[in-house]
Parts: sequence; C-alpha cells; structure tokens
Amino acid sequence: MNDILLNVLSVVVTAVVIPLISLLGTKLIQLIGTKIKDEKAANFLSKATAIVLDAVKSVFQTYVESLKNSGKFDETAQKTALEKARAIIKAQFNDELVTYIKSNYGDLDEWINNQIEASINSLKNI
Repeated sequence: MNDILLNVLSVVVTAVVIPLISLLGTKLIQLIGTKIKDEKAANFLSKATAIVLDAVKSVFQTYVESLKNSGKFDETAQKTALEKARAIIKAQFNDELVTYIKSNYGDLDEWINNQIEASINSLKNI
C-alpha cells in the first residue's frame, strides 16, 4: 500500500509541482520586465532569476523529490540541496551578471541564498 501511495504522490508532484515552478518563473520574469525601466538591468535580473529557478527545479527533480518520497529529506539533505542549487547557479552566472548583482545587491552568496529561499517559499504557497 505504501508503494502505491508513494507512486501516486510522485506522479502528482511531478505533474503539479514542476509545471508550477515553470509558471512561477515565467510570471516572475514578466513582472521584473514590467517593473524595471532600465532594459539592461531588467535583462540581468531576468537572466539571474531564470538561472535560479532552473537550478531549484533541477535540484528538486533530481535530488529532493526522491528523498521526500522515501522520507529521508532531513536537515542534512536540505543543506546538500541548497549547496547543489548554489553550485549550479554559480556555474551559470557570467562575470557581468556577478558584477551587476554585487554592485546592486551586495554579497553574491547572500543574494543567491535569498533567491533560492524565495523561490522555494513561493512554490510552497501556490
């Protein structure tokens, strides 16, 4: 019975959560585009937001989902998931994007952590 429940839960999560993450990313990028007048700044933030959301989706799909389904997503796994997402994001940020974030928002690591947490929080509240 538990296997059936886990399979159903996995299908529901895959069918519902992943599309919601994509929808949230699209809406957030559109919102950024309408609120920011400077086209270059809007472009930087759109790229950065897309990278963060893609990293969160990737880590969720490849790491978090299976651990949650097996009941093994503990505090250590959460920290590992955060580090995996941070590594993906940093690998995809180019120097110009890093410079923009640092000059406008301060510490890069803090900005990345805040964006990851905000993405996860938004997804939980949808």
